[in-house]
Amino acid sequence: MTGTLPRRANAPPAGAPPRHATAPPAGSRPPHATAPPRGTRPPRGAAAPPGTRPPRGAAVPRAVAPWTEEEIARLAEDAARRTPAVSAPAATVRIDGPAARVDLDVVVTHGVHLPTAAEGVRRRVTAGIEAYTGRTVEAVTVTVVGLRLPGEAPAPGGHPGDDREAT
Repeated sequence: MTGTLPRRANAPPAGAPPRHATAPPAGSRPPHATAPPRGTRPPRGAAAPPGTRPPRGAAVPRAVAPWTEEEIARLAEDAARRTPAVSAPAATVRIDGPAARVDLDVVVTHGVHLPTAAEGVRRRVTAGIEAYTGRTVEAVTVTVVGLRLPGEAPAPGGHPGDDREAT
């Protein structure tokens, strides 16, 4: 049997371009398109309309939360405690406007390279405080006040120089 096959009911007429290749009528937009028509976007650097997100990577001003020095000191101690080979951190924080300065006393495991341990503490404390509070950390001073021998149990907390028992 020779000849042509019958055309499907929803197929385009012979010689017409396929449906996906046709452009939408001028001025119409598909319902899923979210970008405004060309030429209607605000210029670069202009403030975004209320209720919209800033572009990725843009600096977003953050309000400085009303954190107390004691709360920031607890954050610093927690961040220092998470640093390997560091135990019993005791922190003192001074707040000066939107910035904070941290002094930390720590006990380090014997045999650890002290500058490396201090730098690890400095980085973790700075990142933790800036992430949680939005404050800039101007300086983190790390003082090693003791060494923990390999067989000793880590101190339960508090100030490393305290000989008092925890109650």
